[in-house]
Amino acid sequence: MSDARSTAPIDDRLLVTAIDLFGRKGLEGVSTRAIAAAAGTAMSSITYHYGGKDGLYLAAARHIADRIGTAMAASLTDAADIEGMSAAQALDAVHAMTDAFLRLMLSPESAAWARFIVREQMEPTEAFEILYRDIMSRASGCLIRLIAHIGGGRWDAEEVRLKTLAIIGQVLVFRVARATVQRLTGWEEIDAGRAAAIARSVRAHCRAILLVGEDGS
Repeated sequence: MSDARSTAPIDDRLLVTAIDLFGRKGLEGVSTRAIAAAAGTAMSSITYHYGGKDGLYLAAARHIADRIGTAMAASLTDAADIEGMSAAQALDAVHAMTDAFLRLMLSPESAAWARFIVREQMEPTEAFEILYRDIMSRASGCLIRLIAHIGGGRWDAEEVRLKTLAIIGQVLVFRVARATVQRLTGWEEIDAGRAAAIARSVRAHCRAILLVGEDGS
């Protein structure tokens, strides 16, 4: 256990530890005793702060949503602002969102979050509803509005949502498929230069998805 983690407030230590263990083993695969031991605190701390393991699990989902929301906050655009944008400005806003999301997905901190979220994607529980309500819906809704604005009526609602998912997916792959990324690229790590190359590629793909016409022109 690192010094920084051991000196953090008990509830913060519990959340960080719980996210890691829940992501690796699932809700049923880890005990409150194991979480408390790994966090360096007493089992009673879980009951005191969260009411038990289920409450801790839901609090972990809220913590992840809060951290992602904080990291993405500057790039999220209000619906009212979008209406006054040109298509070029809206595309810049899409790039700002993908840049921020990519930085987050490439950060070491997001590894534990991703394991937790992937489990919830495969077998959703009440925690998924928290994640979706508190951050996924907010971020994807912003992208949907920006993409629809760029389209200017060229795409129906379903196509806008599919383009949104394509853009989100191309960023997610660099976290949830990290082993494949490393094998295909031959990279042992993603340093600043490689992160910049990924960001340029993501931006180019966004332009292709949003600006190329249906006939490929």
